[in-house]
Amino acid sequence: MSSLITRRQLVVAGLALPVAARAAPARRIIEGRHFVGTRPLVNDGWLDGGTALLAESYTTIRNCTFDNYGNGAIRAAQGGVDGLVVEDCSGSNFFRFFENSTWDSSPSSVLSNFTFRRITAQKLDRGMIQLKYGSNKGLIEDCIALAADDAVTYSCGFALVGDVRDVQYRRCESHRFFEVGRTASQYWNGDGFSDERTNSGIRYHGCIATQNADGGFDTKSAGVYLAECKARGNKKNYRLWNTGHLEHCQSETPTWRGGTGSTAHFAFQGGAGSRYVIRRPYVRATTTSTAPVFLFETTAPVVVDIYDADIRALGAPLIKVIGPEPVINWYPARASQKIFVKTERG
Repeated sequence: MSSLITRRQLVVAGLALPVAARAAPARRIIEGRHFVGTRPLVNDGWLDGGTALLAESYTTIRNCTFDNYGNGAIRAAQGGVDGLVVEDCSGSNFFRFFENSTWDSSPSSVLSNFTFRRITAQKLDRGMIQLKYGSNKGLIEDCIALAADDAVTYSCGFALVGDVRDVQYRRCESHRFFEVGRTASQYWNGDGFSDERTNSGIRYHGCIATQNADGGFDTKSAGVYLAECKARGNKKNYRLWNTGHLEHCQSETPTWRGGTGSTAHFAFQGGAGSRYVIRRPYVRATTTSTAPVFLFETTAPVVVDIYDADIRALGAPLIKVIGPEPVINWYPARASQKIFVKTERG
């Protein structure tokens, strides 16, 4: 028998050989540093103070403190960032803690496979984290955003814009975002959490929003999911514009802080095709609160399925409709649910 190996046999044998795994990129670690910018402690809310770090791919920033920075104590490097981790950091006096906006005509700074965890930032004038472009596959957990007393227009603790997708929030908190420069005849903005219609795959788990001038959770994306979230003392604790699912979310005493617009626990404000499933909503309000539990201000009928509600709002109506009549399905029947309100309709 010939001992020669044919070319075909060699190729087949080569296909059977194990392929060496691609080596993971080397990770850069920035740890235990204190960064101080030039932003004055007393300012009009818009002043810059520089940026401490331009975060690049496969960088971990941990146990660092940042003080007195402008639009991004940390900013994403131009051209895109993959695998960024920011954890166990804190700081004070920012326009915004993290930003991935580009400048001039630079390539978009898309953030992918990122993690922000255990970060506390206070005296925020515009917000904690804003993500835009096609940023995707991110986890934001155990982060706390505390607004400054003089927050600027359209402030928001955690904001998603552009085409951001597949982002999970876990146990994050956002408190006291409201505009101080608005007049009584204007609408006062200021949200705890927000996402837009162009976002997708957005999930909130165990998050808290309190004392914001507008929405605690202002969500416009389709298929949004909120579970075990809490909203208290916002003008509208939950603003719902599209489609989604809320699981055992809590709402306590919505509070008006100025400007136009009314209060509500759950405010539906979308258009055609809007539909939500709300399971085990837990609502509590003071006896002097007149905020409706479910406010409908839509341009087309919204469909809402409500399961096993636990509602006690003795000074308020259960439902208030301004616009088309909604379709509300109760499971079990309305009379069998734990609902105690002043009136059925407001």
